[in-house]
Formats: sequence, C-alpha cells, structure tokens
Amino acid sequence: MSVKIDRLNNLFLAELSKIIFKEIKNPIIKTVNLTAVEITNDLSFAKVYFTCMDEDKEKVLEELESAKGFLRTKLAN
Repeated sequence: MSVKIDRLNNLFLAELSKIIFKEIKNPIIKTVNLTAVEITNDLSFAKVYFTCMDEDKEKVLEELESAKGFLRTKLAN
C-alpha cells in the first residue's frame, strides 16, 4: 500500500471520528467507535470499519446507513 493511501486512510478515520463526536446528534450513532478505513487505490471507494457498544448492531448499522449522506457531505467539506 502506498504512503499516500495510508495517509488518506488515517485522515479519513480522524475526520469521520470528529464529525461523529461533534456534529451527529443521534445517540445511537454516538456509540460507534471507528476502527479502520480502507480506501481503494483509485480513491473511488472507502470501507469504514467500526465497533459499537450497543447490543443491537443491526440498528446501529441502519442508523449509519441513514446518516451516510450527511457524513459524506461533511467529509467532503
């Protein structure tokens, strides 16, 4: 993996963590801990890995799916 991709992975992880901590108001999403980000070599996709303290992981995943547009917009800015 290239140094550029590694740097972007770390930057995305840090920025997404800040957005979730400071700007998300949904208490279900606030229980999420981001663990890793993997960006493809062509920079077209990013996989975000997370863990959560909540028992209902399916509910957390649904809430994250509904907030993904907001997260993308904030990350793009």
